[in-house]
Amino acid sequence: MKMQDHPDDGGAPRPPPVDHLRAAQRRARTLRGALVRIALGTVFLIGALAHALSPERHETSSRLWMSGLLLSSSVNVALGLRAVFKTLGLRPAASWAYATAAWAVLGLTLLGLLLRR
Repeated sequence: MKMQDHPDDGGAPRPPPVDHLRAAQRRARTLRGALVRIALGTVFLIGALAHALSPERHETSSRLWMSGLLLSSSVNVALGLRAVFKTLGLRPAASWAYATAAWAVLGLTLLGLLLRR
């Protein structure tokens, strides 16, 4: 590793900047944030399913809450999956959208089945 003289340090040798280390730290932070978003989306889906199991599930306010929670779940999972796919460099680029669509359809199907009982 080549040391460089730096005028601020009184001419003391200083290692070159480690850009690759900072890039890895940014990727790790992005990946952590994406996993938190996916976990938050899962919590929102569980909340919507819990509303579907409540005794007042057929009231308008409950249906509104279930719709909002399912929408919040889908948005958080979409943003999380997009960041994961982008950070890890997975191809094809639009596959996060397909995974999000599958998440939303399965969540909507589960809600529909629970509301029919």
